[in-house]
Parts: sequence; structure tokens; C-alpha cells
Amino acid sequence: MFQPMARQVTCPNCRQPFTAQVEQIIDGGRDPNAKARFLSGAINAVRCPYCGYEFRLTTPILYHDASKELLLVNVPMELGLPPTEQERVIGALTQAVVNSLPQEQRKGYLLMPRSTLTLQGMIEAVLEADGITKEMLEARRNKLRLAEQFFQTDPQQWQALAQQHDAELDEEFFAMLTASAENALRNGRRDLAQAMLTLRDQLLSFSSLGQRLMGEAAQQESLIQSVANDLNALGDQISRESLLDLAIRYAQQNSSDQLEVLVGLTRPALDYAFFQLLSERIEAAREPERALLMSLRDQLLALTQAIDEQSQALVQQAAQALQAIVNSQDLDAAIRSRLDLIDDTFLSVLTANIQNAEQTGKPEVAARLRAVLERIMTILQENAPPAIQFINELLQQPSAERARELLVARAAEFGRELLDTMTALMNELGARGRSATLERLIALRDMAIDVLGDLALQEEDEPTLAPPPSELSERKDGIILPFSARKRPRDD
Repeated sequence: MFQPMARQVTCPNCRQPFTAQVEQIIDGGRDPNAKARFLSGAINAVRCPYCGYEFRLTTPILYHDASKELLLVNVPMELGLPPTEQERVIGALTQAVVNSLPQEQRKGYLLMPRSTLTLQGMIEAVLEADGITKEMLEARRNKLRLAEQFFQTDPQQWQALAQQHDAELDEEFFAMLTASAENALRNGRRDLAQAMLTLRDQLLSFSSLGQRLMGEAAQQESLIQSVANDLNALGDQISRESLLDLAIRYAQQNSSDQLEVLVGLTRPALDYAFFQLLSERIEAAREPERALLMSLRDQLLALTQAIDEQSQALVQQAAQALQAIVNSQDLDAAIRSRLDLIDDTFLSVLTANIQNAEQTGKPEVAARLRAVLERIMTILQENAPPAIQFINELLQQPSAERARELLVARAAEFGRELLDTMTALMNELGARGRSATLERLIALRDMAIDVLGDLALQEEDEPTLAPPPSELSERKDGIILPFSARKRPRDD
């Protein structure tokens, strides 16, 4: 993979010089994150640290994907390079790609890079190679124009406009709004991100698709809560036997959905001893119970394997993102371009690497990793909504007593919003299984209910995902971000 290069640039707005990270070679086949940044328009987009002006650096770019034998180059016309200089630049970029490949992968297409007149033309060529036709691109542009039309319309008229364009408000449209909001957030445009999310949420309530999706989400939340209630009914000390009895009850009810949620919430408990206990039950059972238990074992093995593979992919993705950030000369730029990858899995990987570096006597590596963690927390706090920022601050407290003191001092600033935000975050984390962050968040929410008193009592159907621990454990990992929860690795 090719790392960005530090370059001295001058802000076109305030004329102040500063150092920026410039990417000239995008190897989409070997670096999916770089490809995602390129296609989203985030590549070489910088912000002046003095005046905040945002602009895109003008530089030659070469795109390569060996799996598609694709080699594209764009030398911006505004650079005014003479033909001989253009050839020299293209040759140097191409040679860098060739040198990075093993001998058996050096093929003829590398000798003939295809030039594009514009950067947008290069993006469209990459998308076309991915099977995205010009008609599909035009449909996306139409959706962008529709989003712009909503922004230019009085919000009071959004419902009527949504009804006129109901068929166009499809999954791609809402995914586009979410991706645009995430991109704005990464670039520090929190106001724009919030505006996009407000539009998205309003249109979800107005459109046919949105109403269907919200109905499905409500059903999923109800299902999770139902399984959580069954787990709570088992008491504070859940045994393998009682957990197996619950799984058998779901199997007898032919409730595969509840079984899937159960595995997601209790995966660490479904260990070798659990399956050994299940095997003993099978050996002692008679038909038809024996057949039911064997089928249950097959289902549980398949579900646990799927979760483990997904978790492994997330950890690998987090490790790759961490390596790219650590090796970058501009931490802030590297972090901001990967904010969508920074979640509790990433922070756990980072924390584990810090602990490993300290234990193996590598103080310089540990110091670099701690610097990365500090910058990540600062950037995440800057971009998060106030309620999220406060929850993050609570999660970082070293003890339950310190967290309670902070709640007593500031919980009234947020009121019911604090409880609602905690509940939403609990649901996001709970859908991905148990974690130290989820346990602390559950305890914090119970503490917040106690501190807020009468205001908290106005809630209906108080959610409880698990018996809360009596004390908050010490802080080991991180910060929860909006947009960060993902149930599967990012598909670049």
C-alpha cells in the first residue's frame, strides 16, 4: 500500500502555508480504504488549520487495480504541465506501482495507463470497472439533485414533496444521505451532517420505505428486548444449564429469530463446556427430543461460527486501519479519513496494542500508540453531539463514584435526552453482543435514572438488557460515536 506524502501547501483563502498529506497513488485492489476515500471524494481534501477553509489539492493521481488490470492516470489541466513533464510524472507514478508488485504480476497493461480528462472521469471509470453503469451513475445524480431540492424547500413542505417522489426515496437514497453525513462529520462539518441526518429522519417518517424500515427496526428491538427479559429472568448468576434450557425452549417454539438474538447476546458463554453439556443432553435423550437437540446443536454451531468469523473480520479491519494511522505522518488527517472505522472494536485493538507494547518493553511504540489514542478521543469528542460527548466523558471516569459525581453535576443539562441517547447506544451495542462498554453503559444508565429522579420515572417500559453490575469496571476502552456501530465489516 502507498502512504500519503507530506507536502507544504498554501491556503488559497488566507495564504498561510501549512503541511498537508497528499495521496498520488491509489491501489484500489490492495487498499480498499484508499479506494473508499477516493470514490467518496475525501482524498486530498484538506482544511486550513488557520482559517478553516476547505479545498482539494490539485495533484496528479494514478489509480491501480490488478484484479481488473486497471491503470488510470489523471494529470489536472490546471497544473499547466508541458507534455514532456506530464510523461515524466506518469512514468514515475507507473514505475512506483510496477516496483511494488511481484514479478509474476507485472503485466502488459502496466505499460499503457489510460488517461482521464478529469478526476470525476477517473472515478466514473473505476465505478464502471466495478459494474456500475453510466445509467446507474445518472440515477445517483438524480438522487443527489432530489436531496438538494429538499434542502432548498421549506421543511414544512417536505412531507408533500416526499409523497410526490415516494418511489425515488429508496434504500440507495437513504444510504447516500447517511454516507454524506458521515463524510461531512469526518471533515468537521457537524452542522451540515446534522442537517442531512435531520432530513433523513424526516423523510424516513414520510416515505413508504422509511415506514417499513422503522417497523422492521421496532420489531427487531422488541425481539432483542424479549430475549433480554428472558435472560434477566434467569437471575444474576446465569449458568450454562439455565442458558441451555432457554435455548431448548426457543428450539421447541421453533423460534430461530430468538435463538439468533440469544447467541448474539451470550456468545462468550457458548464455550466448549456449554457444547459438551449439550452433547451430554443429546446422548441421554430419546426421540423425538434427541432429534430436536441435535438440530439445536447444529444451529448454535452455525450461529457461533458466523459471529466468530464476523468478529475476526472486524478485528482484522481495525488492525489494518490502526496500522495505516500509526504509520501516517499526519495523525489528524489519517484519523479523520477513517472515522467510520473507529468504533469499540478498533479502540479495543488499539488498547491491546498499547498494553502489548508496554509489556514487551517497547516504550517508543507504546508512546506512539498512546498519542494516536489521545488524538482519536479528541477528534471524536469534537464531532459528537453534546449528549454523546457527555456519555463519553462518563465512560472515561475511573470509578463509579466519579461517574456519579459528574452525573449529579451535569445530568440535568440533558434530562430525558440523556436517557434516550443511552438507550439507543445500548441497543446498538447489545445487537453486537456483550462488551465491557455495554456493561458500563448499562450501569451508567441506571445511575442516571437514579440521579434524574422524577424525570426518569416518566419513562414507559424501561429497557434492561442484562442485570447491571454493582460497580463500574475500570476504563479499558473507549468512546461511542454516532454512525460507528456496524454489524458487519465494511464492504469496500
